[in-house]
Amino acid sequence: MAISDKKVPGNFHALYEPAVRAARGAAPAATAAPQRGMARLAAEAGETVVHLDEATGMPVSITLPEPHQRLTARAGTPEDAAAGFLKERGDLWGLTAADAATVRVRAVSTQGLPTVHMVQQIGGIDVFQGELRLGLGTDNSVRSVAGQVFPGAGAAPRGAAGPKKRLPPAAAIARAASDLTGQAYLAKEFKAVKKPTGSGKKRTDIDPYTHFEFLPPGEDRRPGFERPVRLKEVLFPLGDGTFVPGYYLELWLDDYPAFSYVVDSVDDPDVLFRKNLSSPATFKYRVHNAGAPSFRPEDGPAPGTPHPTGKPDGFQAPTIPEKLVAIDSLLPGRPWLPAGAKATTGNNCIAYADLKSPNGFGTGDVRGQITAPGEFDYKFDHTKPATDPNNLQASLVGMFFHVNWLHDRWYEAGFDEASGNAQTDNFGLGGVGGDPILAEGADFSGTDNANMSTPADGASPRMQMFTFLGPTPAKPSRTSNHEALITFHEMGHYITNRLVGNASGLNNTQGEGMGEGWGDFFAICMTSQAGDNFAKGAFAVGGWTDLTATFKDNYYFSIRRYPYSADLKKNPLTFKHISAGALLPSGPGSPPRRPTGGGNNEVHNVGEVWCAALWEVFVALVAQHGQADAEKRVLKYVIGGLKQTPSQPTFTQARDGILAAVAALDPADLPAARKGFAKRGMGKNAKSPPSSSITLTGVVEDFNP
Repeated sequence: MAISDKKVPGNFHALYEPAVRAARGAAPAATAAPQRGMARLAAEAGETVVHLDEATGMPVSITLPEPHQRLTARAGTPEDAAAGFLKERGDLWGLTAADAATVRVRAVSTQGLPTVHMVQQIGGIDVFQGELRLGLGTDNSVRSVAGQVFPGAGAAPRGAAGPKKRLPPAAAIARAASDLTGQAYLAKEFKAVKKPTGSGKKRTDIDPYTHFEFLPPGEDRRPGFERPVRLKEVLFPLGDGTFVPGYYLELWLDDYPAFSYVVDSVDDPDVLFRKNLSSPATFKYRVHNAGAPSFRPEDGPAPGTPHPTGKPDGFQAPTIPEKLVAIDSLLPGRPWLPAGAKATTGNNCIAYADLKSPNGFGTGDVRGQITAPGEFDYKFDHTKPATDPNNLQASLVGMFFHVNWLHDRWYEAGFDEASGNAQTDNFGLGGVGGDPILAEGADFSGTDNANMSTPADGASPRMQMFTFLGPTPAKPSRTSNHEALITFHEMGHYITNRLVGNASGLNNTQGEGMGEGWGDFFAICMTSQAGDNFAKGAFAVGGWTDLTATFKDNYYFSIRRYPYSADLKKNPLTFKHISAGALLPSGPGSPPRRPTGGGNNEVHNVGEVWCAALWEVFVALVAQHGQADAEKRVLKYVIGGLKQTPSQPTFTQARDGILAAVAALDPADLPAARKGFAKRGMGKNAKSPPSSSITLTGVVEDFNP
């Protein structure tokens, strides 16, 4: 969802641009050694599912089809498992002993699917996207792998340009800012500053970043910066054993989406990588909620999913009253707010209304405020606009509640500190602290929309929620702050971007599309209720906020072409429908509109297909376990699968990541999961388009589990 109407450059990755690699003198990747490693793996481990990187020819995803299989033998600890894996399987990437010594454990996540995160470093500097995530079984054997590391790292790093004087960081920042805006910035305008203080970081946090402020001379008409630039050194792999020294940095410019860049630091400051980061004590809270013990949110102030008739008949759900619920958190010893807190400023989230420029909390903006000690007790008045001060407070409290509830549920399922979640204080448990979610309600910069911007671990993600103008100008406006479905979708962008490549991985069309689908899935799955009709029901990813003067089927279609449903008559999408030019089914139930425009390969349309498949997996699990247990299981499987999804992923790579998590956590659920994917054409022998494809043509469907 766009932040600005300004024209911005698209995503870019030099490793997947043959002309760029050739211009830098990069040789074709040598695949003989990896082929020998894969042959030995097949002989020792049996049948494996291996996905290769289209640029390097090396594995980026390795999973096993049967739960009894192992990639390595059992080990005493996760760290032992990682060391044993490198020793036994380093030849999958053609690593020498010196190369393998550059790969080390950064973090171990024990929540959900046990995962070891390994990174590749040369002289203490990270190799960009040189990482492995090892999925472990209960015996600490390695069951699955996502990511890749690069041969040649054991030798002295060398860039295609040869030894040259390293450019200062400020020159790289100026180059990136000029690339993004089309306006000239100068290196001398950026000055290093102290890292932000008061973040509550522990000494165990790993924070390699330097921070720079933009200090233009006098009055300036160019876009300013809403937060300091965060920068670190990296080595960018060209896939042939060469590594280009560069800087990874994150730009947050006024009126532009947040972007990350890698800029060459030895040649002229060429852009090597570009990614749009925007996708967008006990206390009492009055919220739309089921109450204890689950504190499960309703989908919105007027819940209407699943659709009561299952037909696009203009149904409009009535509003329901909020409940005053008392909760400190879902996680023992992890309160959302400290004792005596007076506003919605907690360890996981800072929620406020960003009513005036510039972006971020400032003069004229407001936080959610207590109504009495330990209470946030506001009732939303639907006869008044969303911007009414009381309504604004009510919606901020609801948004704060929803973000924290998701934080805790996802933590239980595996998204912890070591995995890169967002918290002010990481309590010495890994990852980088100082990055609570900045939840900006009623944001001044737009209407009828929402977005999430997700930087790498250690800098705060920003969720911007806008006011919706309502069904007619004469009726009160509505707000996305107040609808759990929208908050959950946007938060889905944060968790998926953090878990796949630490905010740099979903950089291709399939990855971006699946990002939209994951967001939709978290929204409809985590607001579903035990009594819902999962077999035939029609679930919309929005409702209350989406009513307009001309569109009355907001509770059926919402902002998608079809509702989500396990009933193929209501949602007939299958894998082939991500491809540009593939005809959509016609006849009854065909979409009356294309909310996002574009063809099948537009990322929101791509996401519909991915969410439809995830929904089938969930519905199959509901049939076996009931809604409550099925949701706990599917969250562990999906989050575990995200940990096992490589950067620049394809549909089938992400599918195999989920199946690997199922096999490791409860193989008895494998038939249901495989059946769910196969129902939407993503069976065992399905084939995805190439990772770098934009048109997404070349899909091969398979409806056999």
